[in-house]
Amino acid sequence: MAAAPSDCPKYYFCGYKQANFKVLAFKFKDCYLQEIPDGLNGGGSWYNNQSAGTKARMYDKNKRLIYTTPGAPSSDARADWRPVWYVDGC
Repeated sequence: MAAAPSDCPKYYFCGYKQANFKVLAFKFKDCYLQEIPDGLNGGGSWYNNQSAGTKARMYDKNKRLIYTTPGAPSSDARADWRPVWYVDGC
C-alpha cells in the first residue's frame, strides 16, 4: 500500500474528484452518515486513513449500503462516485 496522500491526515477517510488522489473533495473523521459534496458524479478516488482495520461504508441516495471498504489503510485510485451519496467514515 502506498503512503497516504499528504492532504489525507491520519484518522480520516478522504474522497477525491479525480483518479490517483487528485483534487480533495472531502475528508470525514466522524462516525456517522455524511452526505458527500455535490460534483462527485463520476470517476475519482478515495483513501481510508482511519485507524488500522477501520472500514468505511458508502451508501446510495436511499441510504442503502452499497460498499464497505477493506480495513484501513486502504484505497481505490480509480473509484466511481456515481452511485454514492453518503459515507460513514468508520
